[in-house]
Amino acid sequence: MLRRFLAVASIIIIAACSMPETKIYNLDVPVEQEAIHSSSHDSLVIRPASPRYLAQPYIAYRSSPYQMEIAKYSKWDYSPKMMISEVLRDSLFSTGLFRDVKILNIVPKEYYLLDLNLKRFERVDEGSRSYGEIVLEVAYFTPQGKELFRNTISKKVRLDDRTFLSLAKGLSGALSETIEEVKESIINTL
Repeated sequence: MLRRFLAVASIIIIAACSMPETKIYNLDVPVEQEAIHSSSHDSLVIRPASPRYLAQPYIAYRSSPYQMEIAKYSKWDYSPKMMISEVLRDSLFSTGLFRDVKILNIVPKEYYLLDLNLKRFERVDEGSRSYGEIVLEVAYFTPQGKELFRNTISKKVRLDDRTFLSLAKGLSGALSETIEEVKESIINTL
């Protein structure tokens, strides 16, 4: 009797201590290596901001307009705020519009500024359908502080299913379109 109790207790303890496998996802946003303009003498700082949950690598999803959930065992390879900043940095640098593109919170003198405010980067569940959603506010300033443009870019893509792999695929495409819109806006100010 004591052996059975110990065997059952051991199974319960082992089951309680086991954790699900942690899965890490990343985006696939290729950066084109074609120069739009010859190398410039101008430099750019990207200054990112976001709500706290987007400054962490955990995947977020909305089950209703009033409730946000954070996946415990599924993560991005790094925070959405930094993913978007780095993809945008690489993409803008590859155009040849800027001699230097940095991600900083402090803007050095003589640098153009691109303020990014990531509002949403998540899965949204609406009934039986799921969507990947990105909302990004951007503002572009001269080194003297003159605002050249301000825009809010919003992308919502339908997902094949509610898996995080489907979310990564959908947000990769949406982010590519978002980056292209930001690049076009900057090019149009020249």
